[in-house]
Amino acid sequence: MAEDLGALVLLADLPASTALAHPDVAAVARLSRGPDGEPALATLEAVCRSSSLREAAKLLCLHHSAVAHRIRRIERILRVSLSDAPGRQRMQTALLLWQLNAPGNWRNDPESSRQYGGPHPF
Repeated sequence: MAEDLGALVLLADLPASTALAHPDVAAVARLSRGPDGEPALATLEAVCRSSSLREAAKLLCLHHSAVAHRIRRIERILRVSLSDAPGRQRMQTALLLWQLNAPGNWRNDPESSRQYGGPHPF
């Protein structure tokens, strides 16, 4: 999997405290703690990885209008527009940093760290 990430794998070497303190990563953390945290994160990931709203909707198995509604709510929480490439890239990076450093993940869970053979489960 590391080869699939390319240079992004270097983000795993950032200290968790530094990554989690960044305002974009903190916004993703707030999104995850919201009442619709898991679906919101799935929507954010689908939007960041897709070239269109309809493609994201297809990935999520939802109607495009439902995804558009979710995106508007997510944009209010993140305070970033996901309608342009720079906003999507910024949030995709923040999402990855949050996934790498969220409480209970492989980095903060000694059992997972042993299971994956060290600091990088890639």
